[in-house]
Amino acid sequence: MQQGDKSKAITLTVIASLIWGTSFPGVKWGLAYAGNDVLFLWLRFVVASVLTLTVVLMAKRFSFAVLRNPMIWVIGACNAGGFMAQYVGLNYTTASKTALLVDINVVAVAFISYFVFRERISRKQTAGIFLGMLGVVCLTAEGGLSLNGSEFLGDMLVFLAGWGWAFFIVLNKKMLSEHNAIEISSAAITTSTVWLALPVAWLYMNGADFTMEAEAWVAIVYLGVFCTSVAMLLWAKGLEWVSATSSATIMLLEVITALAISMSLLGEALSLFSIIGAGFVLVAIYLVASANGRRTREPVIAHT
Repeated sequence: MQQGDKSKAITLTVIASLIWGTSFPGVKWGLAYAGNDVLFLWLRFVVASVLTLTVVLMAKRFSFAVLRNPMIWVIGACNAGGFMAQYVGLNYTTASKTALLVDINVVAVAFISYFVFRERISRKQTAGIFLGMLGVVCLTAEGGLSLNGSEFLGDMLVFLAGWGWAFFIVLNKKMLSEHNAIEISSAAITTSTVWLALPVAWLYMNGADFTMEAEAWVAIVYLGVFCTSVAMLLWAKGLEWVSATSSATIMLLEVITALAISMSLLGEALSLFSIIGAGFVLVAIYLVASANGRRTREPVIAHT
């Protein structure tokens, strides 16, 4: 590997991370102007699918043969399910907490990989998993755990979204032996769009509110073009030259970006208890990421 290639890959990963960090407050802002969160999500993916397929087909980096693999449809289902949980959860909780609770998937990947691939969990990863779970408790408890609060429901939904993406990541890893990262990412966006069309159709037949204000369309286009299509392709390209460890560590920028924007533009604030939890989660993500193996083709994060 040439040093210039690695530097370029790191730059691409940093840009993707910064873009993804804007998605959490972007979704939170856009949903305020959307009549239905699932339709909002599906339209985002329609925009992303059209743009992504256009780019990868013109670049001759995609073959529709990948769509004949049943695993890519499972991957798309995990991605669609994770996004639905995140979007519904964002109606009840904050964008800043969502960024932290979703990105705990790095910790979840280590746990799942132990059972799927029999990968050894190091002491560093064990400490990360423990701190991660402790951080989740702090973030969701807000000084006093209540199982009945709507914010707690939102917290649990976005936390489950993180686990859905953990399975998405592990399955991506399995497919890298058959297809390249860009091909898998493009197919995942496409299959996610197909899966999301099913609940949208069901909602339409049941008279759901499908009104979208102008601000919602601005958010949809931004999220579809930049946070889904562009960021995914940049991340996938970077993954071809940087290790999983480097990628995971760089992706911490996503959380920091989301917190900064959510607090400065949306006026969100974390309580002292939540700040402690946020610290635990960030340390946990770093511990698990830095303790990961030296495999260079293992996907780390691909969402938001």
